[in-house]
Amino acid sequence: MSDNPVTLEFLARMIRGVQEEMREFRADIADFRDQMTVQTAILMRLETAQNSMAEQMRAMLLQHQRFNNRLRVLEERGAE
Repeated sequence: MSDNPVTLEFLARMIRGVQEEMREFRADIADFRDQMTVQTAILMRLETAQNSMAEQMRAMLLQHQRFNNRLRVLEERGAE
């Protein structure tokens, strides 16, 4: 047999160590979850901003095209 027998105290210390590691792991998981929530919120805000910017650009393009059409009509009237 071994010189160091496995005692209940030894097993209890080992279990307490594993439990402490599990508590730390759960805390790390909670931190990671919080970070993911923040990153997701940032991403959603940026996506919304990008979509709004694209919509504004389309509106400006249409506005510019209408202005050009009106200007072209005025120039044609003046050339007659």
